[in-house]
Amino acid sequence: MKISVGHKVKFINENLEGEIISVLTDKRVLVDCSDGFEHEVSIDEIVIIGEDNEHLYNVDETKIFEKISNVDKKEKDNFLSKYINTNKFKYERSIEVDLHLDKLVEFPGKLEDWQRLHTQMQHIKNCLSAAKKKNIRKIVFIHGVGTGVLKTELHNYISNFDDLTIKTADFREYGEGATEVIIKNS
Repeated sequence: MKISVGHKVKFINENLEGEIISVLTDKRVLVDCSDGFEHEVSIDEIVIIGEDNEHLYNVDETKIFEKISNVDKKEKDNFLSKYINTNKFKYERSIEVDLHLDKLVEFPGKLEDWQRLHTQMQHIKNCLSAAKKKNIRKIVFIHGVGTGVLKTELHNYISNFDDLTIKTADFREYGEGATEVIIKNS
């Protein structure tokens, strides 16, 4: 459906709705919102709605499932690619994984505490699994100092494996906010 002036819209990631008052480009619009302000937004951030508050678009489920399965395959194959393409990996065969939430999710402020920890722990598990498959022997997890909850959970998790060893990462490089994990050959 083509977006045009007068369409009623709802925001995907916020509790706002409004009406399009101007189409700025083929990807950006100006919306007069329910909060009393005008917002310039990407068309990817809104959904057009009808008078009965229903979404006005048709979904081709086959295309969506194809896209999802393709993305899943690419993500599994290239999970460590952003960490491998660094000088540290080229010269030391080690990777640095930043576990700060703003590096892992788009809207970290919308997560509850348990969801934050769960997201970070899942990322740790995925990184360790992928690193073992690619024969990477050293991972530095940058968790920050904070209250120590993530660091404690990381240490508890790693202690369950005989092929993983924990060390405090180089203080000069990371301060107290990182843990080094050595993956032993199996």
